[in-house]
Amino acid sequence: MGAADAGPLRVLVDHSAAFNQGAGIGRYARHVVPAAARALPESVFTLFYASERSGPAPFAAAALAGFADPAQPRVRRAPLRRRRLDQLWHRARLPFPVQLFGGRNDVVYSPDFVAPPAGRAPSLMTIHDLAFLVCPEYVAPPLRTYLSTVVPRQLAVAARVLTVSETTKRDLIERLGVAEERILVVPNGVEERFFAAEPLAASERQTLGLPEAYLLSVGTVEPRKNLGTLFAALRLLGGDVPPLVVAGGRGWRAASILADAVALRDEGRVTLLGYVPDRLLPGLYAGAAAAIWPSWYEGFGLPVLEALAAGVPTVVSTAPALREVGGEAARYAPPGDPQALAAAIAAALALEGRTVAAREERRRRAGRFRWEHAGATLAGVLREVVGR
Repeated sequence: MGAADAGPLRVLVDHSAAFNQGAGIGRYARHVVPAAARALPESVFTLFYASERSGPAPFAAAALAGFADPAQPRVRRAPLRRRRLDQLWHRARLPFPVQLFGGRNDVVYSPDFVAPPAGRAPSLMTIHDLAFLVCPEYVAPPLRTYLSTVVPRQLAVAARVLTVSETTKRDLIERLGVAEERILVVPNGVEERFFAAEPLAASERQTLGLPEAYLLSVGTVEPRKNLGTLFAALRLLGGDVPPLVVAGGRGWRAASILADAVALRDEGRVTLLGYVPDRLLPGLYAGAAAAIWPSWYEGFGLPVLEALAAGVPTVVSTAPALREVGGEAARYAPPGDPQALAAAIAAALALEGRTVAAREERRRRAGRFRWEHAGATLAGVLREVVGR
């Protein structure tokens, strides 16, 4: 029997990020995998995951919500924690295959940098960025060491290498010598709810402690996001702009970054929200006077895409991936230049950036990135690597 006649395609996904992580790769996994399943209606998806802690996984319901029939994918929880499995698979390099937990399959996919040992099945994974090589000073040393060791080994055995942007594709070619023909870009997408977003109601703003007018930056508080330059730009702008709202959990070295914001916070010019529930994000974007990301480096920039979908004036750094996402619809400033960033923010707040035509241009740009397109691309490569 040939591969084309071998019955339904059986896909095993290491869906741990979708079950464990609220933002970033967790969101990517929760959207691209169900979209691929919809593009492969006769396939059988098994979602394997290892929890990061005891008890129910924090995003278990969300991890299944995107499937046309949430009861359709099989779910298999590993008996070991995520950290322990990573130690056994990727540090000790014990080769026991993931099929011991997830059952038989034709292909193994991980949306999160590293795929588990796949036995005789082909495997592939999505590499989101190479920050640990491009800007190692902005990556926590333990993570930098882990990825620097494990990712090259993964690339060597992968049937294909997926990435989220042309920027990261270029980084893979130039820094790790991956052949261009082995790499396929499967980008992030944006949900319809961001295009239809309305500002948060007054009661919701009050609950969050938001002013009526505000600037917005969404993302984990860590050095790579370059909030220090944004704070410096705010000081240059003085009281001529709305206060800044920073929405995102605390990451590596967050304490020193937040300490830099204390004076601005005490003046009522910065609000630190921490993690914001996913259901509030569209309204949070839609109510912003402008959204700002001065990152030193990104592999994609999903919050930038979501802000553009909401029609919000958007200011980002000249990091290549952010240019790739924003195109002509965003304003740019070099990441280490507070004066240029202040000027870009002021320009974004000007009347010409707030016209209906300007809003529609931003939405058109965002409309080029859809989860259905990404899922169809992923579905195609899953078929390809098993010869279908």
